[in-house]
Amino acid sequence: MKKRWLVFAIIFFIVSGFFSPKAEAATDYGSKFFTNVALQNQNGDIATNFKENSKVRVAYDFVITQPVASGETMTLTIPEQLKLINFGGFPVNDASGNTIANATIDPATGTITLTFTDYVNTHTDLSGSLFYNATFNSKNIQTDQVNAISFPVNDTTQTFNTYISKVSSGGGTGSPTVVFKQGRMDEKDTSILHWTVTLNNALTQIDNAIYTDTLGLGHNLLGNATIKYRDATKKVISTSVQPIALDSNRNFELIIGTLNDQSVVITYDTKITTKQKSYTNKATLSGDNLEAVSRNATVNDYGSGGQGSGTTPPTTPSTPPVKEEPPFVPADKQPIEKIVETNFGPLEIVKDSEQDGKIKVIYEVKKGDTLPGVAKKFDVTVANIKDWNNLTSDNLQTGQKLQLTIEKTLLSKITVPAEQKVTSTTRIDGVVESTSVLPQTGDTNPLIPFVTGLSLIALGFTFARKS
Repeated sequence: MKKRWLVFAIIFFIVSGFFSPKAEAATDYGSKFFTNVALQNQNGDIATNFKENSKVRVAYDFVITQPVASGETMTLTIPEQLKLINFGGFPVNDASGNTIANATIDPATGTITLTFTDYVNTHTDLSGSLFYNATFNSKNIQTDQVNAISFPVNDTTQTFNTYISKVSSGGGTGSPTVVFKQGRMDEKDTSILHWTVTLNNALTQIDNAIYTDTLGLGHNLLGNATIKYRDATKKVISTSVQPIALDSNRNFELIIGTLNDQSVVITYDTKITTKQKSYTNKATLSGDNLEAVSRNATVNDYGSGGQGSGTTPPTTPSTPPVKEEPPFVPADKQPIEKIVETNFGPLEIVKDSEQDGKIKVIYEVKKGDTLPGVAKKFDVTVANIKDWNNLTSDNLQTGQKLQLTIEKTLLSKITVPAEQKVTSTTRIDGVVESTSVLPQTGDTNPLIPFVTGLSLIALGFTFARKS
């Protein structure tokens, strides 16, 4: 029994997995739309000769050659001979600040992925450029010789033969410093700068040492400063954390005290407030027996970036709907409501045709009628009549029926009024009797006047006797 249930469970999971809906991954176009790549030095000049410690700027151009949708991606792979300096993502914006795509960098796979935004759904003619900064990966290059470095472009690769020279260490012994400062950009959050100051590596006697830091523009202090005191062997012997704040000259000051065979390491962070290419600080150490010694430090923004453009399709003016003409119905197929007598003969009134003060009628062509003549009768044009009746010539035939749309007021003018009944009165014995007599209709039956005459004679005879 247990085996049966086990077999059933296995079958159930297999079937469930087969019929479960699969999420479709968004289309990734790889390097399909990238048209060109260039190697540049930090001045933005095209270069193929570098030192092993050089920073390389890689610049790409792209042109979108087909419709794309938001959520779809483009991906670039970093060559193995390079390693990125900065792993922060960046937007690709147009001149108005609208984001075309957002770029993310994956240090684990060495890829840059651009994900399209809704911008691409409403714009055409999309194009742009991007860049990233890198250094050489010492494990994958050969110094003092040409290295072939291939970059993905347009679903293929573009190779640069790059000469990378070795950097000699130099023969100087170097001297211990009194002030040294350096900074770096945080790898995960590129808006944060880490600063490190080393004081008195020379291990001289400095009485009542005071450290002053001058912060450049574009960034502000973030948090406290950490002070570590080291002995002659650079072993940390004490640590303190002190609050720091800038004065009106963008300075902050730390009381270090007397240093004797001691060095100090100060660390603190700043937050970028204005996007710049570089951020500079100045470190100054002074004491009772030491004239002020200063050292500048700069952090360059080696982050990646991009820009692009797109065209908003012109708004097509809405065209008014085309009025559909009803199908042509011949005159002899029109529904007739009634027939009226007019100055031009009987006229058929088309049922339910009255509209905008006009009415449709059917006129039967009589001998001698011409198209201009009929048009004049009903105050319309020859072109109207031909259009209403699908006529291709001006010839008319007797008995032919024409449909016309005429003014309703005209119809009332040309209609012959119905004849009224004529009422005669006869006085008999003081009583007035009314006799309705229909108008003469052309009756020719001889009995009618004969009977009428006999009646009048009898009436006259009776009246004579009473008198």
